[in-house]
Amino acid sequence: MTVIPAPQWLHDYTTPRLRLDVIAGLSLAAFAIPESLAYASLAELPPISGLYCYLVAGIAYAIFGSSRQLAVGPTSALAIAVAASIAALGGGDTARVAALGAGVAMLVGLIGLSGRFVGLANAAYFLSDTVVTGFKTGAAVYIASTQLPKLLGLEGVRGSFFDRMIYVVHSLPDTHLPSFAVGAGAVLLFLVLEWALPGRPTTLLVVGVSIAGAKVLGFQTLGIHVVGALPTGLPSIGMPAINLSDLTDLVPAALACFLLAYGESISVARSFAQKHGYEIDPDRELTAMGAANVATGLAQGFPVAGGMSQTAINDMGGATSPASLVVASGAIALTLLYFAGLFEDMPEPVLGAIVLMAAKHLVKLEELKALRAASRVEFRIALIALAGVLALGLLNGLLLAALGSLIVLIARAARPAIVLLARDPSGRFINRERLAAAEEMPGTLVLRSAGAWVYFNGEHIRRQILQMVDGATAPVRTLVLDCSMVPMIDLQAAASLRILARLARERGIALHLAGLRDDVAEQLRTAGGEADLGEIVAHRTIEDCLAGVAAA
Repeated sequence: MTVIPAPQWLHDYTTPRLRLDVIAGLSLAAFAIPESLAYASLAELPPISGLYCYLVAGIAYAIFGSSRQLAVGPTSALAIAVAASIAALGGGDTARVAALGAGVAMLVGLIGLSGRFVGLANAAYFLSDTVVTGFKTGAAVYIASTQLPKLLGLEGVRGSFFDRMIYVVHSLPDTHLPSFAVGAGAVLLFLVLEWALPGRPTTLLVVGVSIAGAKVLGFQTLGIHVVGALPTGLPSIGMPAINLSDLTDLVPAALACFLLAYGESISVARSFAQKHGYEIDPDRELTAMGAANVATGLAQGFPVAGGMSQTAINDMGGATSPASLVVASGAIALTLLYFAGLFEDMPEPVLGAIVLMAAKHLVKLEELKALRAASRVEFRIALIALAGVLALGLLNGLLLAALGSLIVLIARAARPAIVLLARDPSGRFINRERLAAAEEMPGTLVLRSAGAWVYFNGEHIRRQILQMVDGATAPVRTLVLDCSMVPMIDLQAAASLRILARLARERGIALHLAGLRDDVAEQLRTAGGEADLGEIVAHRTIEDCLAGVAAA
């Protein structure tokens, strides 16, 4: 397996593709520069650290990644997760908070790089779509609540979503009207431009208008907070200045950020790969996310991921390869060297407006409606994930979402489907419920089990099979279990199967196993199953079992 796939996209690279990637990279930079400042502010880090993220993350991803369109940088969800995990540890020391943010990025990167060797690429599939839908909607509302004080010109407040909303409601009489006017005007301008220029990187235009307004109207004299002086030049590269004692607090935060970052990145990468007709490699994506986060940690940034909004901008610009990320990094390097001072007068309410617009895109009401129509149970699970984020915060809400996914997985595995089979006109055995008329087989019951037989579902399977035997229209003399969809049977489940065989024999029923895989048959033999099940033969068909009964 190729660890560094960059030569693959460089091999057939052409000048026309370079032109498209340059355009896409410049469009991405125009979007990323103000967005990264806003996300750093959301993470309660120095605004410049957001630019440091985009400066190095794209280059690292371009070396290792397999997606042609994925754009890697800060995201709103990661920013709020970082704020929740390190703000209190920093004690108001800006340099220490920045070091802690870089430390979390470094840990996220190391988890990703080491995870490739232990199969951690599958972690992206652990959170179900149902849980993710609820989590993202809750995260959007939670993130919006963090920006309302900034939009209203109020002092920020810590606590849960409900704490913030109570604070905002009580503080409404203290709203700073000039700040509110600027923030509301920015939101309105965003909405108008979104309608007039859909899919275009209009953020820089809004920022440009706000900076011009700040200079002409003197926003600071009106009491409107601005970003302030930004350091010029490229970041110094080095290990984050954290202590070993910090790891106790940072490792859990890094694990949560990794789950967020890799899950979002692989989902976005897959969706754009499907759009353009190529495949991505989850292992390479894991390595690329690890490398990107290590790079941002060394460059004084904070955790990064492949986000939907920046990737959509990159794709809209015509990106054909990760070269567009290198172009964007070059544009950001020039900004850091020569143009950082242009953003000193950027109003903070506009930063809040940028984050609010990003949060808006996380809300997928149509997905919630589809869930409600398809399954009330899944819909309730999504609502639990949503409520968990609002009540417990983003990190604890994520843990609740992960726990919810685990509960759903165990609940489904604990009650595998057992279906009654019947022979269709072509001679195949399929689900009896799908046949308008089926061939009758008096005294014979053919059942199919789907999924692994393990210690926590073996008894349920046995009881369900006996219930179906008792509910048969005629006394059952032959019971055939189609195990072609059973990938494993552990020792405790094998014991349940042996008990089933004994109970069937006491009732005068002959039990036969069809479709056993070689390894499953061997598992049953090792568990001593032949004492109750008779000779265990792999790959016997249902017809073989029925023919044996007829011959007997």
